[in-house]
Amino acid sequence: MKRYSLLIQLVIYVFIMILALLGIVGGIYYQTSSVAIRQTTEQNTRKTIQQSGQFITSYLQKVKQTTSSLAENEKIKTYAQTPSQENAEQLRQLFATILKTDSDLVSAILVTKDGNLISTDPELTMKISADMMKEKWYQDAIHKGAMPILTPARRTVSHTIGQKWVISIMQEVVDKDGKNLGVVRLDIGYKTLEAYLDQLQLGKEGFTFIVNANHDFVYHPKKAVYSSNAEMKAMAPYLSVKNGYVKSKQAYVSQYQIPNSGWTLIGVSSMEQLHAVQTQILWSFIGTGLFALGICLIGIWFVLRLWIRPLRDLQATILKVGSGHSDLRANETGSPELVDLARQFNIMLDRIDQLMIAVKEEEQNVRKYELQALSSQINPHFLYNTLDTIVWMAEFNDSKRVVEVTKSLAKYFRLALNQGHEQISLKDEIDHVRQYLFIQKQRYGEKSQYEIKELKQYDDYKIPKLILQPLVENAIYHGIKEMNRQGMIRVSVSENDTQLIVSIYDNGRGFVASETTNATLVRLGGVGLKIVNQRLQLQFGKSYHMEIKSEENTYTEIRLYFPKANKTN
Repeated sequence: MKRYSLLIQLVIYVFIMILALLGIVGGIYYQTSSVAIRQTTEQNTRKTIQQSGQFITSYLQKVKQTTSSLAENEKIKTYAQTPSQENAEQLRQLFATILKTDSDLVSAILVTKDGNLISTDPELTMKISADMMKEKWYQDAIHKGAMPILTPARRTVSHTIGQKWVISIMQEVVDKDGKNLGVVRLDIGYKTLEAYLDQLQLGKEGFTFIVNANHDFVYHPKKAVYSSNAEMKAMAPYLSVKNGYVKSKQAYVSQYQIPNSGWTLIGVSSMEQLHAVQTQILWSFIGTGLFALGICLIGIWFVLRLWIRPLRDLQATILKVGSGHSDLRANETGSPELVDLARQFNIMLDRIDQLMIAVKEEEQNVRKYELQALSSQINPHFLYNTLDTIVWMAEFNDSKRVVEVTKSLAKYFRLALNQGHEQISLKDEIDHVRQYLFIQKQRYGEKSQYEIKELKQYDDYKIPKLILQPLVENAIYHGIKEMNRQGMIRVSVSENDTQLIVSIYDNGRGFVASETTNATLVRLGGVGLKIVNQRLQLQFGKSYHMEIKSEENTYTEIRLYFPKANKTN
């Protein structure tokens, strides 16, 4: 898997975080804006329909008042009771005057109970009044009880005005006793309603229409709705919702009940404008977001490069130190964290230098000890004395002893050299001491006696070579040699629960143990005994220690305590 630099990774992470943040913020903003626009559209639609409803209410009220005035007019009642040509002419003039005062009025009609007809529409004068009395509008009027009623829209055909859609307001004419005298009707066109309703802004595809209580269309801007079943069926979703969305929220419907009319004004707001605004907001936010993201990334790139530069310098320093330039130190610059990191790195380098110096010193000590141990391997005085002893034995023709001493001397030096290895088994180390003691016994005779006790299970225990021989040598030269009695040296191996114990005992002159360990070592065996102790400490550490017991003119015992864990059976 390809690994990218820290700078690239940080830029990618920051890019993803900013992109995610922009997405979340953009989504919230888009949703909030859409909800706000939708709510505004709903409020505007309801407000517009309410104002339009109030306008239509006022308009109808005016026309109803005109109709009621006609129904209460004495000339109309007089004509209905006692029709005459003079009264008929007066009514025609009255109707004509009313039509002139209101451009929306198409015609005025009076049908009396006796079948007399007065109309401003020439087409209606051709109809028989008895037939008109049978029509629904007439029957509805006389059953309403002298109250104005409205009819659904209908289409009229006239030679003078052509085809026209109209609505009618009728009211029964009654005498002072409330008996029926006839019905007066005003036919109203859509000029004013069309002019007003068509100018309403309800979206690009929005519209308004009016229905009565029976859902008959009173007004619709698309006249085909009045006569087409398919068109009327298409309006059904708008009729079923008072204030809400239809057609998968593609349109918002608001209704207004016009008082005292049975009419309902329905406004349909198309939402394509909302969708257009939403799309505009979305693309504007995307464009602005991408531009801002680009600017942020450029700024972040330079800032991160500036911030990472000290880290790269630290990296370069670490690599150079790793390649051998241990004298280099990191520059303590950058952020507080990097400064602290560089400082701790420099402290670590200083400690490593100190440790390297200590290791070198320790290695030098080890080499010194090894050289000293090697020097002791070939002690010239011991060699000269042993050779003198062999010569002496030869002069007395004691060839057997010459052979024994010579073999022992050869084995002594072979074990001492140990094929150049620093480590030696405990068995070989004790055998080396045995050869040394045998040679010394040949020199000193009965004055020098020795005993050796071993533990077979620890024969392979590894220790530095030439550890025991200097201790035995010290026992002879500093203990037994100066005594006038027979000397005894015991080398024994024992154990306790946790440690292996090697003991060197002599019955020499001993001493009073009142000095420190180091001083005792120097006094007992000079520098050699101290070196033995230091060599063992270097190998075994704190798990090793030396004990010295002594009694003046009685004995001296040196015990070496080793960890059992070094056993390699």
